[in-house]
Amino acid sequence: MGTMQKMARKKAKASRKPSSQPNATVNRAGGVAFEVNDPALKLVTMTGGSFFAEPKFYSADACIPSRVGGGKFGKLVQRIQLVDDKLKDFASCDELNDVAREVVATIVDVANSGNPEDVLAIANWLRNEMNIRLTPQVILVIASKIESTKTLVRRYAPCIIKRPDEVKTVLLLHRFFFGMKSLSHGLDMGLGDAVSRFGERGLMKYEGAEFPSWKDVLCWIKRKKGWPLDDAVANYFITGHVADSGKTPIIAARKELLQLSKFDEKARKLAKDSMVNWEVLLSQFPDEKKAVWEFLIDERLLGYMAMLRNLRNILQAEVSESHVDKVAAFISNEKVVERSKQLPFRFLSALKSLDISGVDGAHRNVLAGAVEQAADFACRNIDLPGVTAVFADASGSMTSTMVSGKSRVSCADAASVLCGIVAKAAEKPYVYGFATDTKVINYTKNESVLGIAGKMPKNGINGHNTNAWKIPLLLKKKGIYPDRVIILSDMQCWDDTSMAGSRGGWGRSYDDEVKAVCDTWSTYVASSKEAKKTWLHCIHLNGSGDAVVDEDSQTNQLAGFSEKVFTMLARTEGGEGDPLPTVDQIREGWTVSV
Repeated sequence: MGTMQKMARKKAKASRKPSSQPNATVNRAGGVAFEVNDPALKLVTMTGGSFFAEPKFYSADACIPSRVGGGKFGKLVQRIQLVDDKLKDFASCDELNDVAREVVATIVDVANSGNPEDVLAIANWLRNEMNIRLTPQVILVIASKIESTKTLVRRYAPCIIKRPDEVKTVLLLHRFFFGMKSLSHGLDMGLGDAVSRFGERGLMKYEGAEFPSWKDVLCWIKRKKGWPLDDAVANYFITGHVADSGKTPIIAARKELLQLSKFDEKARKLAKDSMVNWEVLLSQFPDEKKAVWEFLIDERLLGYMAMLRNLRNILQAEVSESHVDKVAAFISNEKVVERSKQLPFRFLSALKSLDISGVDGAHRNVLAGAVEQAADFACRNIDLPGVTAVFADASGSMTSTMVSGKSRVSCADAASVLCGIVAKAAEKPYVYGFATDTKVINYTKNESVLGIAGKMPKNGINGHNTNAWKIPLLLKKKGIYPDRVIILSDMQCWDDTSMAGSRGGWGRSYDDEVKAVCDTWSTYVASSKEAKKTWLHCIHLNGSGDAVVDEDSQTNQLAGFSEKVFTMLARTEGGEGDPLPTVDQIREGWTVSV
């Protein structure tokens, strides 16, 4: 009898665990998760810290067949089915992975919610605060076809289309989602406004023969005399002829430059007059790389990102020491760095690019030092008072997935840099990496952000699992009750018996007791008065639309590759002011008034 009572008590106790509640589901790795019920917040978690339609480590299709018994996987199957049902008018979405399809469906959900303008405010926030480029254009295009948001598109277009090439991106996306159909009035006018703002100089910078050319753009949008371009400029892009060089001086200079074969004084003057970009010059004068790079540096014809991305090329061109010094001074200028709005992991990417042989070692070290100094500026304006415990995910899904298909930086690298920022900025930080186990990261405040990031695990910790459920156990064991816990992860967390979907099955039934993040966090919070005051901030990197804990007054879901997420989470806590949830912060700061 005693044994039966003991078993009954154990079962009753297990049923009270968050992982046993009816609203618990599973993520794409098969671990316990919860759906994010607010579509606006869900969209934030799926887009703020990831790039649209990039490869994902986990797939719902690979995960579903591995579940044995129970109904939790059924919820994931149903969720993906609901997504696909919403996208019947988007036949092309079949070409996207399941997470990208869910992003599109969530955009539609927000646009059809009680606050439809949220979707464009989120796009504005993504483009200008989180420095994400493609996803805001996706949102703009989809919003242009939905009745509740199409009238808002022209108002938001200038905030979202920041570069001339993004006009072309919008049209490519429109063709992908809706074919060559006519543009909605709002998107048509918004694109025209953008083209008129960029003018002759901006359009020439991104002139090319691939579709859509500027001719395609001007033939697709509705033009009228003198708008969106002066007739002489429009005539050149449509016909290829310069009718009056006095009215199109930049175009005339570019056409004359293209006739030259030597990078001499005449070429230099025409390059300045035509405001040519580095790709054109290097393509036209491939045998004069040193002279071209030194000219670009002297004339300040390289933007910050172009400079940062070309450090390897500049070194390999063997530019002079004085030019190396100019580059270093430019990329480490605090005001220039702030204006450039670089994502922190871009600095790590730049540093990695300098890991090459066959170049001047002293020059390499000068540039590496400038990159490290520039990265440190990312933590200058962040205030995290009290005690902070930060955990960066070093599991297989993070270390083997790049932030984009063209990047050398993994999602784990991005988490490491953000972790380094917290380590430098927080008043009293505890810094850890986690995968199968957790590992403390020892450092000094004198080290750089990238130096601290370099200490983070690069290939798992005693394995490649995503055992975030061990985080609360560690805090409790060590008696750490911080003001906040920050987890930097894709949030595809495992439980204690998971073997993660396609990796060989489960070895337990649906009714077995599990240890999941939600369970161990709940136990930790209940363990002391101090723990009840601790905030849990889940920063989604490469997010998939679910959360590791259910909604609670002391939990916060956010996403972002940018250091700005730490300012946002501090405001969510309240600090000296009133607490303001993530979506409300976006509404307040990024809604465009009439």
